[in-house]
Parts: sequence; structure tokens; C-alpha cells
Amino acid sequence: MTLTRWTGMIIGSNGVVDPRAISVLAKWQNSYSIKVVLQEFWRLMMSKENMKLPQPPKGQCYRN
Repeated sequence: MTLTRWTGMIIGSNGVVDPRAISVLAKWQNSYSIKVVLQEFWRLMMSKENMKLPQPPKGQCYRN
């Protein structure tokens, strides 16, 4: 599986999400749905801090 590269505070250089950087994952509860997780990702991606980060060129992917 190839993942499109994205630079942000929650994803490391290897493409792995840091669960400690995302409150909903750090404080996981079985009652959470995928919708809750995706909404939190969206909120973090749209934060001013992440919006200012330079992004890799379009089409660049993580490699295993």
C-alpha cells in the first residue's frame, strides 16, 4: 500500500501517526467511531499551525 505524503505535527517522517499527538487516540474509548477519529484528524489538519507547514510536492509517496 502506498500512502500520499503529508507533512504535519501528527504524522512522522515514516508516515506513521503518533497517537500521543491526537487526543482522541491518546485517550481512546471503545465508544468512539471512525467518524470521531476522522473529525479529529480534519480539525488538526485545518489548524493554523499545520496549515503553515510546507507540504511535499504533489504525488510524493511514503515508501516502505
